[in-house]
Amino acid sequence: ILNWDYTGLTYYNNLWLYVQGGMLNGNYTGLAYYNDTWFYVQEGVLNWDYTGLTNYNGAWFYVQGGILNWDFTGLVLHYGTWFYVSGGILDWSYTGVGQYQDAWFYVENGILNWDYTGLTYYNDVWYYVVNGFLDWNVTTLTYYNDIWYYVENGAINWNYTGLTYFYD
Repeated sequence: ILNWDYTGLTYYNNLWLYVQGGMLNGNYTGLAYYNDTWFYVQEGVLNWDYTGLTNYNGAWFYVQGGILNWDFTGLVLHYGTWFYVSGGILDWSYTGVGQYQDAWFYVENGILNWDYTGLTYYNDVWYYVVNGFLDWNVTTLTYYNDIWYYVENGAINWNYTGLTYFYD
């Protein structure tokens, strides 16, 4: 019996296809829920190769290998912009540092901010960011909230007492 009420995935001819209202929908691109898992569908076919962000009902989700990855936290490149994803969902409220591979970057309101240079607080440590990148090789003085701080190897060194060379 044809089920006109069914919307979801169905397996046919070695492909997972998207059905909407009982009919194949070759125009649909987005997420589809099936057997307690969210899958990425592209033009009506489950795309096992897709890794990236997708918008679903106004929220952005991280898909890895065609399946929504609820465990992923980090930076994702999407059409030339780096976004911060936390627990599989793009987090527009996040400001702090985010990781991509072995590097750390400054994120402001969910987007990597390449223009920021200064201090940021993360996991009980104050880090120094240069043009959006946490540079572990930087040793400098920095001015923050009306106080000068000594930064060594990319983080404030609270134990340093002495002279430092700064701008000639």
